[in-house]
Amino acid sequence: MDESQSRTNSWSQAALNFLGLSLDKEAESLSASKEPVAPLKTRSKPRLDMASGFTPEDEISMKLSRINGAINKMTKEEIQEKLASIGLNTCGVKDVLKKRLKNYYKRQRTAQCNRALTEDEVLKFDYLVVIDFEATCSETNDNFVHEIIEFPAVLVDAQGHVLSDDFQRFCKPKLNPKLTSFCTNLTGITQSQVDNAQYFPEVLVEFENWMSSHKLGTQHKFAILTDGPWDMARFLKTQTEICDIPFPHWARQWINLRKAYTAFYGCGKVNLQHMLQDLGMTFQGRPHSGLDDARNIAAIAARLLMDGCIMRVNEYQRDMRPPAGSSRGGGRAGSGGGGGSSRISSSKSRLTQKKPQTRERQPSGSRSYHGESADIPQEGDNLEDLLHYLKLQKS
Repeated sequence: MDESQSRTNSWSQAALNFLGLSLDKEAESLSASKEPVAPLKTRSKPRLDMASGFTPEDEISMKLSRINGAINKMTKEEIQEKLASIGLNTCGVKDVLKKRLKNYYKRQRTAQCNRALTEDEVLKFDYLVVIDFEATCSETNDNFVHEIIEFPAVLVDAQGHVLSDDFQRFCKPKLNPKLTSFCTNLTGITQSQVDNAQYFPEVLVEFENWMSSHKLGTQHKFAILTDGPWDMARFLKTQTEICDIPFPHWARQWINLRKAYTAFYGCGKVNLQHMLQDLGMTFQGRPHSGLDDARNIAAIAARLLMDGCIMRVNEYQRDMRPPAGSSRGGGRAGSGGGGGSSRISSSKSRLTQKKPQTRERQPSGSRSYHGESADIPQEGDNLEDLLHYLKLQKS
C-alpha cells in the first residue's frame, strides 16, 4: 500500500472513530437529559461561558463542523454502515447519503443545545398534495392545445408517509374530444375513459370536495407539490381559460419538487428518473400514468421529508404574486387567495454529472423521464418560452 492510500485510510478510520465515539457519547448525554425545550418565542438567551467566550450553541456548532468534515472523508460504504447502525435508510448515491447523515447529527445538535427550532427549521404544512396532470397531445402538431384528461392527487403527511386515499378522475376534453393514437399509447388513457368522464369543471369540484373530506383548508395546512412548474403554471392555467372558470386560489403557489430537491442535496438540474435513481429507488407503475407518476413523486417527497428537508413554497403563478407579509404557506380551498395563514393547500446520476447535456427533441405532448433537461426553460426564465416546449412537458 503506498503512502497516499495509507493516508486516505487513516483519515477514514479517524472519521469513523470520531463519529462512533465522540458524537455517540454526546447523543447519550442528550437522551439522558430531562430538561424541557423552551418554546420558540419565550426561549432564553444562551448562557455565555465567560472563560472561553463561547455559548453552548457555539461549541456544538464547532463540533458539528468537525463531524461534517469527518463525514466528507468517509467512503460510501462507511457512511452506509454508520446509517445502518443508527437505523436510517442506506439507499442512494454518496451525496444523498452524506446529506442524510449530516442532517441526523444536525438534529442531534439542535436537541443537545436544548433550544426550540427556528422558523426556518419548521415545516409549515400538515400535508403535501401531489398533483401530476396528463393532457391531450399530438406527435406532429406543434400548435396543439393541451387539455387535462387525467386529474390525480396523492397525499403525503408531514412525517413523510404517503397516504392510501388517492384521488383520480379522467376528464372529457372539449376542444379535441378524440384522442390521438399517440396520446393513448403514451398515457394509456383510452377513448372510452374520456368519453364517459365529466368535463374539467365538474372534476375540479370533486377534487375540492376530496380535499375538504381530508379537512384541508379547515383543520390542516397544506401545500400543492408538483414535478416542475408545468402542471400549475401552464396546464391548469390553460384549462381554466378553455373552460372560462376562475383559476383556483389553492393553485396560485406551490412547491416545485425539482427545486426543493436540488437545493437540499446540492445537485444540478434533475428530472423524475434522476431523482429516483439518486435516492436508490425505482419507478413503480406505468410511466405517463398520471396517478403512477404522482405516487412516485410523492415517494420522492416523502424521502426528502424523512431526510430532513424543510419544504417551502418556491413558485407562484406569474400574475398572482404572494400578498405582502405572506409567510409562504399553502393555498386555501375556496378562500380569497394564497398566503401563509391559509390551510389548504438511464443516464449517470445528476449529483455527479453537472455539465448541461443536449438531447433530441421530443414529440408534442411527450413526457420523457430519461432525457436531459438542460435545454428546457427553467423556473425563473420567461414563462412564455414554455409554449414552445410544451411538447416536452416534463422531460
